[in-house]
Amino acid sequence: MEKVRKVVNEIAYTRDHSKSPALHRSLVPILTLASSLYRVALQIRRSLYRFSLVQKHRLPVPVISVGNLSWGGNGKTPMVEYISQFLVDSGLSPLILTRGYGGGDEAKMLKRHLRGVPAKIGIGANRAATAAWFFEK
Repeated sequence: MEKVRKVVNEIAYTRDHSKSPALHRSLVPILTLASSLYRVALQIRRSLYRFSLVQKHRLPVPVISVGNLSWGGNGKTPMVEYISQFLVDSGLSPLILTRGYGGGDEAKMLKRHLRGVPAKIGIGANRAATAAWFFEK
């Protein structure tokens, strides 16, 4: 998977593909198509929210979202730890909501690193429902 990530990165940051390896050049049209399809999907999603065809979920507390569209290894989990510790040091008790990808390894690591800290960790695909459960509790 690391090799794929590296190749995609090289293709994304190369302007002139004429000197790229044949494999890279052959992937450019596929990645361009995938990018276009993703753009259309995002426009449709945005329109569904804009016209209230998809329900928005608002939490009664401020939310900090840490995430992006790249694969793992970009430091999102350590950033969540840092922000959580900062909030705890500021006298707040954060609730960390995660989908729990990869069998919950991320959540297990957060629990281990934030042991003894008044931070709660909620795991579930529907993060709004997970948050609501914590607020009821």
